Amino acid sequence: MKIVVANSIGVDERGYRMIHYPSRWTTGVKRAYFAWYPWELAYTSALLKRETDHAVKMIDGCWERLNFKTYRERLMRETPDMLIMESSSRTIEEDLLLAESVKKELGTKIIMAGQHASAYPEGIASRVDYVCVGEYEFTVLDIVKGIERSKIEGLYPNHRRDPFDINLLPWPEDEDIRRIEYCYPGPPGLKYRQIQAYASRGCPFQCGFCVCSNLYYNKPLWRPRKTDDVVNEIIYLKNKYNEMEGIFFDEEVHNLSKPHTVELCNKISAAGLHKLHYTAMCMYNMIDEEVLERMKEAGYYQVRIGIETASDAVAHESTGKTKMDMAKLYKVLEAAKKLKIDIYGTFLIGALGSDEKEDLKTVELIKGLLKKELICELQISICTPQPGTPFFDYVDKQGFLLTKDWQRFDGMSESVISYPHYPKERIEEVFKKAVDAGHFYRGQLALKREGLLPVLIKAVRKRGVLGSIKLILNQLFH
Repeated sequence: MKIVVANSIGVDERGYRMIHYPSRWTTGVKRAYFAWYPWELAYTSALLKRETDHAVKMIDGCWERLNFKTYRERLMRETPDMLIMESSSRTIEEDLLLAESVKKELGTKIIMAGQHASAYPEGIASRVDYVCVGEYEFTVLDIVKGIERSKIEGLYPNHRRDPFDINLLPWPEDEDIRRIEYCYPGPPGLKYRQIQAYASRGCPFQCGFCVCSNLYYNKPLWRPRKTDDVVNEIIYLKNKYNEMEGIFFDEEVHNLSKPHTVELCNKISAAGLHKLHYTAMCMYNMIDEEVLERMKEAGYYQVRIGIETASDAVAHESTGKTKMDMAKLYKVLEAAKKLKIDIYGTFLIGALGSDEKEDLKTVELIKGLLKKELICELQISICTPQPGTPFFDYVDKQGFLLTKDWQRFDGMSESVISYPHYPKERIEEVFKKAVDAGHFYRGQLALKREGLLPVLIKAVRKRGVLGSIKLILNQLFH
């Protein structure tokens, strides 16, 4: 049997390039940018190759920037008996149309997984052959093996599959798609050619807006990989790719267990891998100075944390925290600065509990952290209610949701909600203030650290000549 494991469509009908991350959120951009490594599809592809004798091939339409027409042509050439896709709400309609087109022409069996399939399995089931709910690697394997449908956990309408030991998985796909290629360019904010890897999976919390905790894992649970296996994977990647300069640990929470983090750092150093450069997604309230010191010794130069808000009200409504632990946040940021570890912070505008006054506190926090050089890079997004999350269910029930045109559930272009006390237009205005503040103060920091010429060269590559001149003038004469 010929099996194709396929990422989402790469360019939508309006010409937007997809930055596709269905277990978080997907956005579209007009200019060519970067593609995330499709990690769960990649694990699925590698698992099928290890456990079956079928001809398995993985294709990434996002990395290849395939639109409906070019993707369909590519799939038709492959003539798959089975097509496996992972979709998000942002891309679901075009992904389904693509899969249906291939099925109509070739009789291909379709397996659909991912965020939207997990949120609305009954609706998707009428258009495809199999719908996977939640984590899907072993569910797909059971389907391919021909296990009786009623006995396959995680296959709609059966009960969900319990979280499994992630150490049972092989290393993810690195043949049909090459992991180093996702470094050209890599995710924003990385200074080196860093391959995306995963030392753990899951999160002990279930923030109301979070896709992975609520839809993929369905419970607060964190599962680490064996540190020896992580180190062996880094060695394999280093030996395969001379141009690789480091690793980006892009799981939900890299540092939940202090003993696990310290053990991994020690083994990275012992293996002589500390000369590489590491970035990790972390929770600041699980970091202390000892952990930061070990991370620094192991080659970690950047830590990414979800600061999200300066508002106690937003923290309580959206994340379940009683209030923001600002003292702990500043303690961690100061310790990181002392050790010369860069901090990349993420922030949300328009979340539950917010109003204009509360979100403007976050704007001021962004300014202050950048001025003090306590963060060096940042991401700001409009808190967008992804289908299947408690956030979505609440705003839908309350009548705050403005549309169910899934292409608009983007997170970077507009708000799809409007609160009675905080309308859509004001959310978008505050978002723009936050983004403008981030651009300005981050630009000031870059000029201070790097100088005018390097900043100008980077800007030209990203924005073109005219856009770069405008940006530099703004930094110099704001």
